[in-house]
Amino acid sequence: LMAAVSAMALSYNVLQELPHDATSFTQGLVFHNGILYESSGQYGYSKVSTIEPSTGDIIAKSDLLATNYFGEGLVYNTLDDTLIQLTWKNGVAFVYDPTSLDMLYWFEFSTTRNEGWGITLEEDSQMLIVSDGSSYLHFWNATNYEEIKRVQVLRKNGVPVDNLNELEYVPELHRVFSNIWYSDEIVSIDPDTGIVEESLDLSDLWPISERPPEANVLNGIALTNIPGEMFVTGKYWSKMFRIQICFPSLSPTEVPSNLPSLANK
Repeated sequence: LMAAVSAMALSYNVLQELPHDATSFTQGLVFHNGILYESSGQYGYSKVSTIEPSTGDIIAKSDLLATNYFGEGLVYNTLDDTLIQLTWKNGVAFVYDPTSLDMLYWFEFSTTRNEGWGITLEEDSQMLIVSDGSSYLHFWNATNYEEIKRVQVLRKNGVPVDNLNELEYVPELHRVFSNIWYSDEIVSIDPDTGIVEESLDLSDLWPISERPPEANVLNGIALTNIPGEMFVTGKYWSKMFRIQICFPSLSPTEVPSNLPSLANK
């Protein structure tokens, strides 16, 4: 059988609209144990914040990075309970205590373009997955940060997908969700093959025609502990959304109580 030529379109429902810090140049968004963590970029403004997900309120902020560092993607590394924040062009990543937001240490890294964009964790394989604005995903050992492999991301027609940005690993589906810089599409990538198997079009979530000019980039994906549920936002967005992805292989968390079962028909 011929494989489908285009990615399957995913649909979604909006569960909640929340306020978001419109001064935040959102680079990374991650949810862990009921808390949202956000990394903001720009020289002189780069930081990590903790956010109360039910209200969007900022709980705490780290110290700003030194002005020669541009903060990028963020991941909660469950293997050692740390936060890892990439930098854009400095070739270093900073590791934080997630409770105090104190910086613990830093390490050097390199990528295809020698930039840091997005980062996520594939917990089962204990690999960090990193983007750099190219069409490649970089897989690192999550304990010593050494590179294991690179996988190029391709559409089903073989066209490389450039500008891969914020990443989120989706364990239930074994997919990597990725923002694409300056696009309202989130691509759903099979990390083993690099093929974009599904696609999520968020252009109607907060249409670009309704956003202020500076809020033109959708960026930030944070999966919650409920399968298919995630927070999404953008750079300089005043809004954040909690959405539910409708994925065919995701069973609904509960059957609606008003539906009769077959046995009761």
